[in-house]
Amino acid sequence: MKFEELIADEEIIKIGSKASQSFTDCLSKDEIRTCIMSALWSATNNYKKDKNTKFTTYFYKGVVYECIKQKKVNNKKNKLSITNFPISQVFKNNELFERIDILEEINTLKDSEIIKERFYLNFTLEDIAKKRGISKEAVRFKLKKNLNFLKSRLS
Repeated sequence: MKFEELIADEEIIKIGSKASQSFTDCLSKDEIRTCIMSALWSATNNYKKDKNTKFTTYFYKGVVYECIKQKKVNNKKNKLSITNFPISQVFKNNELFERIDILEEINTLKDSEIIKERFYLNFTLEDIAKKRGISKEAVRFKLKKNLNFLKSRLS
């Protein structure tokens, strides 16, 4: 069947609705419709009869997959967006500015690379020690010294 014919098929619409039913609390109606359409388009283009799966099963799983994918996108948007918080909370105790100040302060350190390697690049103390040719304890001491300096500057 063609995509245009499948869109008009009531049985296909019911299957898409059933597959997306568990996502109604976290996705909007438009997002669910988009997931159903994306899954239907994908199923129309990618379904192969020799896979021992019915088209409707393939489509159902596709809808679930698309809904999960959309839910993850929404979760990332919610975590990254500061517009989801009321203005009073965003600027409460100058939280937004403190984050910017921390980055600026890290760049002013004599040994800012050690902070970046440990916390941004996720290097272990051993990795940093090997790279610099110093002991693990020396790395720990430098990290502690830099973090204490940052703490005093930002409090």
